[in-house]
Amino acid sequence: MNKPKSEQTTNQIIAKEGVKSIVLSVILVFLFIFLHLNVMALVFLIVCLFLIVIFRNPERIAEYRKEDMIVAPCDGVIKDVIKNNDTTLLKIKVNMFDVGILRTPIFIDSISTKYKYGLFITGDNSLKEVLNTKHCIDGFHNDKMVYNITLLPEVWNKVSIYQIDSAFAGDRMGFMKYGYLILSIYAPCGLKVEKGQNIFAGQTILGKLF
Repeated sequence: MNKPKSEQTTNQIIAKEGVKSIVLSVILVFLFIFLHLNVMALVFLIVCLFLIVIFRNPERIAEYRKEDMIVAPCDGVIKDVIKNNDTTLLKIKVNMFDVGILRTPIFIDSISTKYKYGLFITGDNSLKEVLNTKHCIDGFHNDKMVYNITLLPEVWNKVSIYQIDSAFAGDRMGFMKYGYLILSIYAPCGLKVEKGQNIFAGQTILGKLF
């Protein structure tokens, strides 16, 4: 089980998940400058700038913040949309330079989490949804599960899930860098987005609950 973290990113400019790496790279820059190793100092300056970009935490506010709104849980590209009766599934690809902060897509009272250790298969291999490492988040409202988010990180397991009690759509709920996010909505809804569309966490409105 991936226990939710009480220490979480809120409105900091840089996500807390990246602070240690950035501080270390800054220390190395000054160390190499002190040692007159300018090439190495330049390398770690570039590394520092790269880390600042991938761990950035911009403020995102959706145009509408109502209980029936569904907002994007992550940055990325919608790779698939599947509707089956009252269940809607969206598969979203999160790339390295997308903002890594995850946001709750629907108003909830609480969450529960599960973790399954596995591989880090990349690309469109159909086995990765079975064999890869998984982090699962179930969102509840009025004691009823309204959505499930399955995180499938690729290359590295840089995932955090925050400890939250109740949250509006768009509130921060975790962090993931590079991989797939599968959102399953267990309620009748209408979507405003389609396959191939770029979306932005907490800002893009995916649709509305009926």
